[in-house]
Amino acid sequence: MDGTKPLAGLRIVDFSRLLPGPFGTWRLAQLGAEVLKVEDVRGGDPMRLFGPLYDAVNRGKQSVALDLREETGRRQALALIRAADVCIESYRPGVMKAMGLDEPSVRQLNPRLIYCSVTGYGQKGSWAELAGHDINYLSVTGVTAVTGVAVGDEEHLAVPGITVADYAGGVALVEAVLAALWRRERTGEGAYLDVAMQDMLLSFQAVNGALARAGLPTGPEKQELNGGVVCYHLYRAKDGWVSLGALEQKFWDRFCQGVGRPQWRDKSRSSASPDNPVYREMVELFRSRPRDEWATLGEQWDCCLMPVLTVPEVVERFSDHPAFRQGRGPALGEHSWPWVREALASAD
Repeated sequence: MDGTKPLAGLRIVDFSRLLPGPFGTWRLAQLGAEVLKVEDVRGGDPMRLFGPLYDAVNRGKQSVALDLREETGRRQALALIRAADVCIESYRPGVMKAMGLDEPSVRQLNPRLIYCSVTGYGQKGSWAELAGHDINYLSVTGVTAVTGVAVGDEEHLAVPGITVADYAGGVALVEAVLAALWRRERTGEGAYLDVAMQDMLLSFQAVNGALARAGLPTGPEKQELNGGVVCYHLYRAKDGWVSLGALEQKFWDRFCQGVGRPQWRDKSRSSASPDNPVYREMVELFRSRPRDEWATLGEQWDCCLMPVLTVPEVVERFSDHPAFRQGRGPALGEHSWPWVREALASAD
């Protein structure tokens, strides 16, 4: 453990599975926290079936395999929670209670514990016990309704290439835990955190919500930040794609000057649709050069013109980023015995 990191010495017992919880605890592990991943001895986290995906968000953790359906396993889990600073779980409401591991059941054992439940819709409400996945959370928070393009009078909605809600849930977990840790530092009190992916996505909709209240369009049919105008759009180059984000007039002016089209200077907000002659000319222009040539020109002109990189290109370019460093997640139960032994000894 790196004692210089900000969360060094912090112990997290993590019952979460799949992506939102493990992504959040992986981020906390990156900050120095010691994360004990508690898994079902009969197979562990279902993400193990997708090896690289499991490794990506479980590197740097330790695995403890317990049989939580049996009294011995539950007693061992309680011993781990007793010695923890933070407990994370991502089951549907009621599952941890059925095992005697919910927040009220463990609070007396560890009054300073920060207990965090991560779910799609939260612990209360008519949707609380519903199953769901990323596509559902995006749809009920309006994110899907503003993701896509409008072609004429027809909307074409899209599913993002990454599971936005899952990652948003992980980020919300980190935010809530860090805030609770600071509160505990001041008050000495633990906390219960109800983290819903839905809530984080709703916060992402603050601007669109303001537009809706003002009676302004919010769908794909007319949004500057949705690629609906020529100055903010994705264009196909000769051998790939580029992104132009010249929203401010100074950047648009630089682009127009660079491509020798001063007549476009007052057309930045014109529609990115086939019936717009400026858009048709821009489409033809971008197809005339390779992507990387446009990228070089974009750097020279400083006009918010960048290449659209593929994932393999991103991994190569940013190979030193923590997200892409090589490493494996722990084997199922790899660290069970020393941690269970220590926890039981301290509980006696």
